[in-house]
Amino acid sequence: MLQTRRNIIRATRRITSRQQRRYDSSHAASASETKSAHHTPHPSPVNESFSRGFYITVAGIPLSFVLYKYSVTFDDNDKTSQPALTRLIAYYSDLNAKWERRNTLHSDASAQAAFDRNLFQSTPASQHYELKFPDVFNTGSPYNVPAGHNANFDELIAHYKRQNAEMDKAARTRAAESSRKEP
Repeated sequence: MLQTRRNIIRATRRITSRQQRRYDSSHAASASETKSAHHTPHPSPVNESFSRGFYITVAGIPLSFVLYKYSVTFDDNDKTSQPALTRLIAYYSDLNAKWERRNTLHSDASAQAAFDRNLFQSTPASQHYELKFPDVFNTGSPYNVPAGHNANFDELIAHYKRQNAEMDKAARTRAAESSRKEP
């Protein structure tokens, strides 16, 4: 019990001995009453007028239009005698036609690509498959096949043998003709 009292007394001394923080807002009421030295009064508002640069800019805008209007006389047919600003506007207005041609070509190419894609995707796939190895049908396991599910592939094998024989015969005739043509 004695040790507990000592701990409590130490803790209370630490808390009370620590300086509490004071914020300026906590002194606002007392400072306004006492008018302390560190609170200076706010300055009174000052009437400010526009500077000289503002008036020069405002006067310069209509003056530049007047100088532009009367400084250059030009011929409508001769483009080099036109004012620089007019030539600059004409240069960039010609770009509109160029951009329009470019956009037209781009939209035509996009439409053609969409048409081609639709054509290729709507075409049905071929149902005919060329077999490079007709004996592929006989490569499965002969075990565990239910009765009556074994197909007879003799006609299929005969078809591919005839096709290979025709291709060999055609290759031999081409080789014979080419050897006759060479002297």
